[in-house]
Amino acid sequence: MQILNIKPLEIVIPGSYYDSQIYDGKLYLWKNDGSITTLNWNKLIENINVNENLKLVLKFSVQYGDNLYNNVLFQDSDIKDLILKKFQELVENSIEISYPDLSKLIVSEQNNPLPFPHTDSSIHYKTVYVGSQSGVSSSKCAYSRSKSLNPVADKLCDVPIVSLSASHLTLALAAGSEGLFDYYIGKNPSQKRNEPRLILGQHSNFVRWLYPSIFSSSYFNEGYFADFKASKKRKSTKKGYKRQEPQLIPLNILDTDTDENTVSIASLEIGETQITNRDFQKSFSSSEIFTNRDNNSSIFTWGTHDKICLLTEKYINLVKFHPKGKEQQEKFISLGSIESKELLDDLISADSSFFGIVLEKEDGILVITSLLEYIHFPGEPVNWRIFPKSKNYTNQLHIIYEDRLCIYSFNHDFFVDQENKKIGISFGAS
Repeated sequence: MQILNIKPLEIVIPGSYYDSQIYDGKLYLWKNDGSITTLNWNKLIENINVNENLKLVLKFSVQYGDNLYNNVLFQDSDIKDLILKKFQELVENSIEISYPDLSKLIVSEQNNPLPFPHTDSSIHYKTVYVGSQSGVSSSKCAYSRSKSLNPVADKLCDVPIVSLSASHLTLALAAGSEGLFDYYIGKNPSQKRNEPRLILGQHSNFVRWLYPSIFSSSYFNEGYFADFKASKKRKSTKKGYKRQEPQLIPLNILDTDTDENTVSIASLEIGETQITNRDFQKSFSSSEIFTNRDNNSSIFTWGTHDKICLLTEKYINLVKFHPKGKEQQEKFISLGSIESKELLDDLISADSSFFGIVLEKEDGILVITSLLEYIHFPGEPVNWRIFPKSKNYTNQLHIIYEDRLCIYSFNHDFFVDQENKKIGISFGAS
């Protein structure tokens, strides 16, 4: 069966929000009044009214998306076609959570212990991190039954933050004119520092991880790739997690009476490769990376996981990053470019996930999917977020408008050749 274009599933949650995070079966919502409401995401999905024959694909769509990548059951074309057909039926449903139903899903409501309004947020190893003009602060998740976050936040540093991203027990920090920093948040005493470490002095608006390395984007100058060499502990064979391995659909995911994501998150975090040391090697500018780009002027460059994108007036140029490459030409492999079908000179921001790339424009959000579809979500958003570093929620796009949060689940990418796709992160990259 040919992969037909599957439009994203939409779930609408009413309310006035500022930011959202989803982690470990919980949906964290920062309200405009400064408070935080935490919802039971798994219970929310259980309460959605769809036909019985679509409930399993609903779970894969919004709770267990990673389980469908490289699944050995897809080697049977009949099973693959059946699941694909069910996804196409599922997205025809209009799902909107009512206020009465929303009140039954609340895990906790509390005052925000973190600086507000913040410029960016992330959750890593059961801790919420926020960046703001006053610096970086953190608060532990699952503090008590009545409070989802520790009511007393920890101040980590005073560097003014524009963007942050957490991975490898480290925060990558974009500090505007002050440059690119990283800040170790693990327990290894040899890595501990009292202040963030300056990596690059060039202007930095936006940061994302490419394995242990970092890409720093700017609206005022070129993007820069900060190349790191990492020392690693040996991966546990007992509890290790390898994304690239074919897998069976686990039957126990149907039991959602308990917070099953706590188990899966714990297994992932205990068994994943631990970085014991990250040593900075050198930096590469976007002009050094995109040596064969067209002559149009560059608008914005960004990178996430295994892909680096350079947006010009007419094209999006694409490079695949290979962390084991020793020479520059081995590290950065050109994938060519795609023509931009829409004017992108009004770009506000951009990011990449597995299902494609997301571009914020003045008239709304544009998604270019890994099937090279262009999907436009009109209307100026308050905020938006994707979750490429998560487990189970990599296919979600959250768009916050003035009166609602729209959660879009993209389900086409499970059926795409991950090794050869141009647009979007390849599943198996980390």
